Amino acid sequence: MRKTLLGLLALLLPLTVSAQLISVQPGTGRVKTEKKKKKEKKVPKKKEPVATPQVADVDSMIVTIVDDDNKVKATVDADILTRYYWRGQEKCGLTVQPEVRLNWRGLSLSMEGSTGLHNEDHQEIDLGLSYQLGPVNIGVFDYWQTGLDQEDRYFYYNAKKGGHQFEGNIGFTCSYFSLQGYCVFGGRDYKINGNRAYSTYVELTVPFRLGSLDWQMTAGMTPMESAGQWNTVTRETVLGEREVIIRDYDYADGPACCSATLRCTKNLKAGTVRLPVFAELNTNPYLKKANLLFGLSIIPW
Repeated sequence: MRKTLLGLLALLLPLTVSAQLISVQPGTGRVKTEKKKKKEKKVPKKKEPVATPQVADVDSMIVTIVDDDNKVKATVDADILTRYYWRGQEKCGLTVQPEVRLNWRGLSLSMEGSTGLHNEDHQEIDLGLSYQLGPVNIGVFDYWQTGLDQEDRYFYYNAKKGGHQFEGNIGFTCSYFSLQGYCVFGGRDYKINGNRAYSTYVELTVPFRLGSLDWQMTAGMTPMESAGQWNTVTRETVLGEREVIIRDYDYADGPACCSATLRCTKNLKAGTVRLPVFAELNTNPYLKKANLLFGLSIIPW
């Protein structure tokens, strides 16, 4: 009997242990067997190297950029002309015209002049401030010349008696042409009747190359009466030389083409100096005058 009971207990013990691992999933009647999970050893993952972006040397970049953009460029050159014409108006004979220019980020400060060989010749000083933005340029200029003020005083800015003129400029330039407009807004700029003239000048320039020379055609006109004054000139008459009082205009007494030129240039070099030489046919259709002049530029580079 004891052996029989011990045998039954030996059979029931494994069934009891397995029953503890079996359960019914609520609401489904499905039997869910729970298995013991084995503890898995966590293997540390190897850290993959993180790709760092290649960063340039910021300091060197800043130095380069500042050097390129903020560098002030200075130029100096001079022209020597057998005769000086300005917008169709004859100023004097043999003349030297120096120029100094500072350029920075499209901003340009210029100082130009014209000096004849004799004290009584026309003298001129032109100061300019301009800005170039792509093909468009704007600027303001202060022109001073002798012969307007009786004492030829530079630091004398009387509008009706001084020798200064203040002018504004706007223009457009591309590889095919340049179109510039100028208008005097201050200084000595009055019509013969005494009213402010606002003398205006528009100029079209077309460059081209022909026969290994650089050519340039220019046409300038005024759309209205410009500043003027009464002048006394000496003219030959049947009775001999006589002084005659005439109207003398800066450009013309109304809409007119007052300048038409054709220039051809040959670029020469001598060491570190460029020496463009040019010949120019300079005409004034309004005054019915023409002149052929020669010039030489001296440009260090």
